Amino acid sequence: MKVYETIISILEKKGPLPLPVICMEVNKILKIHQENPLKPSQIQSIVTRKKDLFTVKGGKISIHPDKYPFSLIATMEEYSGASNQVRVNFIKKRFIFLEWRNKDNIQPFADYPAKFHGSLEDFKRDIYSMKIWEWEPAYRNVEGIVLGGKFWSVKLSTKGRVYESEGTDCFPLNWARFCKAVEKLTGTPFR
Repeated sequence: MKVYETIISILEKKGPLPLPVICMEVNKILKIHQENPLKPSQIQSIVTRKKDLFTVKGGKISIHPDKYPFSLIATMEEYSGASNQVRVNFIKKRFIFLEWRNKDNIQPFADYPAKFHGSLEDFKRDIYSMKIWEWEPAYRNVEGIVLGGKFWSVKLSTKGRVYESEGTDCFPLNWARFCKAVEKLTGTPFR
């Protein structure tokens, strides 16, 4: 786990904290720093570098409200095949995965082998590192609409804002990574 991810994890559990307390907590969690513990100045440097993720008010550091995820809904629809949706509630610590087919598609539903689902905490870390809030609102193929293609949408609700992005046969650069993160969370293909 990266140091900034550890800071986020601490702030999610304990709320806004002063720099020395965060430093102490980080050093407790990250065993690799036992011989040479991180100093408050190093933590301050990380918080300053990641200013899009953190805010500082009254001497306390907190997660920026526009980046603190509450829920995520991601949908992938094939015009002639199966469609999937994952709904993640980070506050209640649960998710739902749905699959449906168009009326004319009589193929049986996918028979996915039983797998264990992944960790919501790992998924949340992936969301932070992918910076979904920087995705464009719309991704469109410059060649126009392709019949039989894929439509996708992602809606990320945070404490302070809602980010929505969608596309038709055109994806953000880290889309494959996002799909892998969903698959790791749900144990089910999301393509």
